[in-house]
Amino acid sequence: MGDTCDPLDPDCNLGDWPLADEGHLNLDGVSGYAATEKPVVDTGDSFTVSATVRLADQEPDHPMTVLSQGGVHGDAFKVRYEPSTYSWELVMSHADEPGAAETVVARFEQPDGGQGAGHRIAVVHDDATDRITLFVDGYAETAGIAEFRDGWTSGGGLQVGRGRTDDGWGEYLHGAVDQVRAFSGALTGSEVSALW
Repeated sequence: MGDTCDPLDPDCNLGDWPLADEGHLNLDGVSGYAATEKPVVDTGDSFTVSATVRLADQEPDHPMTVLSQGGVHGDAFKVRYEPSTYSWELVMSHADEPGAAETVVARFEQPDGGQGAGHRIAVVHDDATDRITLFVDGYAETAGIAEFRDGWTSGGGLQVGRGRTDDGWGEYLHGAVDQVRAFSGALTGSEVSALW
């Protein structure tokens, strides 16, 4: 990387630097995404899903989903960046039905600003304790932990860079994603930190 700038220089743009290793997935915020054909975790049971993400914009103008998995009408879970509150949110739909209510079950206030090495995001659902936790950069503040019962089992694939909205697919991510991982079972906090 001989042509890269000094990361301590305020004029240095890290947007093109790889998030990890030698590359990452760049998404345009309009229609770009990646997806699996089938679910990668059982959302009705314990699971862990994680990714590294860096937003492209310093001031995004709309919510942007990093990871989601759901059904035909809603997301069993989705992690998005909400620019109006400068926070990462974990959102869960109550059912896979048209117009089903969504609840922000966890929020982690941490501005992204579209710069730097990105953030490490993880969702851990522990079905045995009815807890779901949103980790950001290895930490889970009280605002990132919620009681959650009666999660429904999604039939759709894992989506990277988009989520379900009232109008169908939306909340497209403008940014970079890397190191997407999925596990059956709930990882501990130390295990989540060891992912990166």
